[in-house]
Amino acid sequence: MTTEHENGREHEHVAERIAAAALEHPCVVRLDGGEYGTVATHLPGRRVTGVRTTADTGDTTEVCVVLLLRRPVPELAAELRERIREVTGETRIDVTVADVLTPEQEPESNHGAGETR
Repeated sequence: MTTEHENGREHEHVAERIAAAALEHPCVVRLDGGEYGTVATHLPGRRVTGVRTTADTGDTTEVCVVLLLRRPVPELAAELRERIREVTGETRIDVTVADVLTPEQEPESNHGAGETR
């Protein structure tokens, strides 16, 4: 396992690290802001869409994703929680699935589509 320093993420905000961890999952097509775009973390000069967190205070972290449906959704959500828990530690993690794509709908590239502005 690589450390945050080794992968160049030591200066990123925790929301950006959570977004990266989610997007590294092979079944995550992209992060999503939810119905009204409210699932986001606002940072100075930018926002991380699809991640709402105050993990540094131990509160709930919410992640909203669009999944490529290769396996049952509960399995994929559990895997995402574990990946995110590696970043946040032992906090509550809510995973919302905004949409799913079937393997026939798979985009050419399903990574890097997460929005960080």
